[in-house]
Amino acid sequence: MALVGLKSAGLLKASVAVLAAGGLAAATALAATGSGASARHRSGFLTAVAPQAPQNVTTTTPPTTAPPSTTTSTSTTTTVPPAPQHVTLAGCPVPTRPPGPPGPPPWHPATLVPDSALPPVQAPTPWQSSLAAIDGKGMWIWLWSSTDGGNAAAVVAQAKRAGLSQLWVRAGDSKNGFYGASELGALVPVAHAAGIRVVAWGFPYLYDPVGDATWTGQILAWRSPTGDRVDAYSADIERSTEGVDLTSQRVGVYLQGVRKAAGTTPIIATVYPPLDQYWSGSYPYKMMATYVDAFAPMVYWECVDPGTDAALAISRLATLRPVHVIGQAFNMADVGGRVNPPSGAEIQEFLSEARRGGAVGASFWVWQTATAEEWSSLATFSW
Repeated sequence: MALVGLKSAGLLKASVAVLAAGGLAAATALAATGSGASARHRSGFLTAVAPQAPQNVTTTTPPTTAPPSTTTSTSTTTTVPPAPQHVTLAGCPVPTRPPGPPGPPPWHPATLVPDSALPPVQAPTPWQSSLAAIDGKGMWIWLWSSTDGGNAAAVVAQAKRAGLSQLWVRAGDSKNGFYGASELGALVPVAHAAGIRVVAWGFPYLYDPVGDATWTGQILAWRSPTGDRVDAYSADIERSTEGVDLTSQRVGVYLQGVRKAAGTTPIIATVYPPLDQYWSGSYPYKMMATYVDAFAPMVYWECVDPGTDAALAISRLATLRPVHVIGQAFNMADVGGRVNPPSGAEIQEFLSEARRGGAVGASFWVWQTATAEEWSSLATFSW
């Protein structure tokens, strides 16, 4: 989730590394705007770390020399749910299939701004943000026309029935800049009137991180005719397999510009799950933590226990920033993976473990593929 236009896909298997597509979410095709699909990648397993207990207020210090920031969570959780029971995963293990033909290489910008031309990465000034925008349950929106036909009233009505607190809506990327003004204009005032927050998200390819920060700043500066604005912004930070030039320096240049534009608006980094190969240094979580208020790891479990995956992702990332986990509401048939979509029981286990492990909230990729059973399960879980 995800969060991008979906990204090129990969698969998750209990003992084999596979890619889960979707940029944010699971994935399938290119965005209507022509943007490539983005994926949440994961392979292997995390080393178990004891989950942290939920906290209502978190004061964090960035892991570099940056001044401390204060991030406040408004969660009203007072009890910790019991440990969930592991559920049966229908369609697992996935039958072995012959590999298909290779897909086209991922899109990326034609011009790469050289490292030598980038501004220095500097520590941000202290800031204060509330995590109210990502508290509780949410759903990701990628293709607006495929989300209840782009009918904002219908979208908000469905979100209310499911007890959602927020909607995550794609609004920009490096190919098209800030292109989601019409979608935000249709949705944000209606969502706000119903008490639902809107988190805009975008896909920076980081070939020009200063330019990426510019269109992101336009999203943050957007206002509807009634004065409504987005409640938070999430940057979908992908790897080179999605066409991104991912380095710690480029992430830092981009996020320092976003942080400056955001002020007190919360910034969330949508990230790959902190597997050992990423956590050990190949993926710049610590640089991101200098500028963001929370992490949203893409936890697409396919044939791995969803509760275990959620707990492991939370336990590591919570040492840097608060965590909002992104779960799977799609199948992987299009990429040769598990044909069965996650069951309602899987959704329940994921949510229960996320809440028990201290996550700020949980959301799912992606609206247009979520089944009736998944929606029903999401609606019956109280957060």
